[in-house]
Amino acid sequence: MPVRLCVVSFKPCWQDAAGTWMSDGGFPLQMAAIASLFDAVTLVVVATPPRAGGLPLPSSAHVVGLKSPHGADGARKLSVLSGLGYYVRIISARVREADVVHVPVPGDISFVGLLLALIFRKRLIARYGSSWAVTPQTTMSQRLVRLCMRMCAGGRNVMLATGIGTAPPAPRMRWIFSTALTRAELQSIRPRLDRGLNVPPRLVYLGRLSSEKGVAYLLRALARLHQSGSEPGPQLTVLGDGPERGALERQAHELGIDRVVTFAGHLNREQLSARLADADLCVQPSLTEGFSKAWLDAMAHGIPVLSSRVGAAPAVVGERGVRGWLVAPGDDEALADELQQVLCGATDWPALRRRCRAFAEGWTLEAWAGEIGQICTEHWGGVLAEGKLRV
Repeated sequence: MPVRLCVVSFKPCWQDAAGTWMSDGGFPLQMAAIASLFDAVTLVVVATPPRAGGLPLPSSAHVVGLKSPHGADGARKLSVLSGLGYYVRIISARVREADVVHVPVPGDISFVGLLLALIFRKRLIARYGSSWAVTPQTTMSQRLVRLCMRMCAGGRNVMLATGIGTAPPAPRMRWIFSTALTRAELQSIRPRLDRGLNVPPRLVYLGRLSSEKGVAYLLRALARLHQSGSEPGPQLTVLGDGPERGALERQAHELGIDRVVTFAGHLNREQLSARLADADLCVQPSLTEGFSKAWLDAMAHGIPVLSSRVGAAPAVVGERGVRGWLVAPGDDEALADELQQVLCGATDWPALRRRCRAFAEGWTLEAWAGEIGQICTEHWGGVLAEGKLRV
């Protein structure tokens, strides 16, 4: 029997001039990968005004655009609560029609979908994308989502936490990695692995520009290096966009480093690859993280990662100098010191780049979807027949 999937997500999506539904980040690629496991897919997303860039959502999917909640943080939650009748009515109609419901959480709209899937006793795949470990950035709403997942894990409910661990995140739950790399894209990337450092060194940050990503600490660390007269003084390209971009641009100007910092904005995958081709080091100073797709994007291009010690970073980056380096989150002085040592130390950059590329090759979207499919068959007693779930 055909198996129908309904995805309920808080992810902003829009229609271009041709009416094609678009979104940014890894969301369209991950939706295409998970859609490959099912015979029919409905995506319930948040509709926003058109914007530049982005990637198309799967062409085979039926997309339902919800009215966007107003405001941010607390104001947004109040907006969702005030419109709860509308959201429940639209989402419940799609959940009722589905055989399986997938919700990427945390997120207000996704959590509504999770609760409705439980109420209607649907097979559920809930995937927690933030740090499963509690950090100072963990909000009360995130704690509520985590509690619900722990309490409801097992049986028809497949509960996944983004990360890597030797022990499960909670009883009857499983870890899952995260990626935006397709096998075809990985094969198309031909990094120059035999090169050393550029002069001056070229740093990149890759991801959303929001407070929990810690880019402000990276800018302060970069300013420390330039104020100390450290040579060679590195340059930084910030690849991504988000609500903190304006504040970060002002910060770079106030710190006197705007001449060595470039804000490139949101890029599509081809543009991203072109920017990464000549970069030396990817710096990801997140305050909280589960499994950052940026780590693998960088390593696929032979670029080592200097990351905060958060989430799955120790497992992905490895021991010092294996595929990069780790520092404590939220410490710009330690980040500056580590950058100085990395850029001025004796490092076999070609060997380091080869280790990074080799690691990335095992973490494609096809492998990601296959792992989710296998976990679902184990929980539900079904099978994967020619790549499709049968339960």
